[in-house]
Amino acid sequence: MSNTADRPVQVGSHYPFFDTNAALRFDRAAALAHVEVYLGCFGLGAHRRKYPAQLSGGQRQRAAIAQQLLCSDYLILPDEPFSGLDVAMIDEVEKIIVEVTTLDELNTVLIVSHDIATTTALADRLWLLSHERDAATGQLLPGATISPRHQYNLAQLGLAWHPGVESEPEFAQFVAEIKEEIRGS
Repeated sequence: MSNTADRPVQVGSHYPFFDTNAALRFDRAAALAHVEVYLGCFGLGAHRRKYPAQLSGGQRQRAAIAQQLLCSDYLILPDEPFSGLDVAMIDEVEKIIVEVTTLDELNTVLIVSHDIATTTALADRLWLLSHERDAATGQLLPGATISPRHQYNLAQLGLAWHPGVESEPEFAQFVAEIKEEIRGS
């Protein structure tokens, strides 16, 4: 069978995402309306024409989260969302993350952070990445892993996010234990 202009070979035609023409078409008005919804949700409507350098740290974090919501179906992956922010802005970003999780029950937020206390306060599960060591030599093995002893179901521990969780003594004790475990690894 020859591949000619009047008999093209169709690869993956039974998969809808291989239809590049359909994938590239979008309704501009619907897309702009969707953007406006998120600008409103995150208090960025008045800043829609600003460049990132013209936004505060908190505004940039909100814009980054809104961008992820616009580009992803229900998965938000903020990388170091509390880095470089003052205490007031950390509180603001915490509120935004909580709001994002309540916008749709399918929304999943996977936070990558070195801020153990703030991240734990927002979580219902906690996974600590670490480097494993070779048992014989003690040398670090390449690649980060999550061992079973570094997985915590905070809901089972009664420490999953709820208003005021950070002020509970059990929370402070858990965070102290996690920090001690990290220092010991």
